[in-house]
Amino acid sequence: MLGGEVGFVMAGGLRTRYVRLGQGTPLLLLHGRGGHLETFARNIGPLSVHFTVYAVDLAGHGLTAPFDGDYTIDRLAAHVADAMDALGLGRAHVVGQSLGGWAAAWLALTRPEMLERLVLIEPAGLQAEADRLADPKIAQAYKAGGEAFEKPTLEAVRKRLSGLLADPDSVDPEILATRLALYQPDAARAVHLKVRQADNGPFLLTPERLSGLSMPTLFIRGEGGNTAAGIVAQAVAACPDARLVTVAGARQWPQYEQADRTNELIGGFLKNGRE
Repeated sequence: MLGGEVGFVMAGGLRTRYVRLGQGTPLLLLHGRGGHLETFARNIGPLSVHFTVYAVDLAGHGLTAPFDGDYTIDRLAAHVADAMDALGLGRAHVVGQSLGGWAAAWLALTRPEMLERLVLIEPAGLQAEADRLADPKIAQAYKAGGEAFEKPTLEAVRKRLSGLLADPDSVDPEILATRLALYQPDAARAVHLKVRQADNGPFLLTPERLSGLSMPTLFIRGEGGNTAAGIVAQAVAACPDARLVTVAGARQWPQYEQADRTNELIGGFLKNGRE
């Protein structure tokens, strides 16, 4: 599915899974909440034509070891920085989706020397959790995510993945089987609860915070994305050097269901600033 070298490094004391493929400037991909590096199965190969592509499982996700304690964004971002050091990336482009986008943005704000350019795909962190859950569409996705961990049956995991897509019938059997296997351990359910219960209010990506981003930034939003278009536009406007592209025929996972278009956007932006 991934087509690259898969291995483990110790990052911040955690055994951390990664995949690596290609040659060129390092490009790091960060998945969302409840996800794993296979989220980018349709991106790693095409992007590796121009970059050395890395993807990692966030702390406690996929096959990366869990934290002791809370899963706050500052800790998730610190683990990403440790993984970048362990892999010898130096300064890199970083692409983050959903929770991975929030962690990537926090890393960009706190460790800007580690990033060249930043791509945020449907990033979390633009709203307080209570405000997000007031939206019935988001509340339904949140419920489906919980059910997939509580009772990780094939149908429950399929429902969770389908809720990320504009075309709910387009879930690939291979990624479905991968996620079903990763959701089985009791430890996966425990981490999911901790991620949801973490107090991340102090780390919200407010317009005031986003005004401190020092690198060129591309926001990619699915046409049917969970975060309202106005909120994303406000975030983009707050950044000193940012642009927004909306991908038609996509919801929360444009990098998956509109992979060709998303790869084109990412590659163009990272290579020469166009999208």
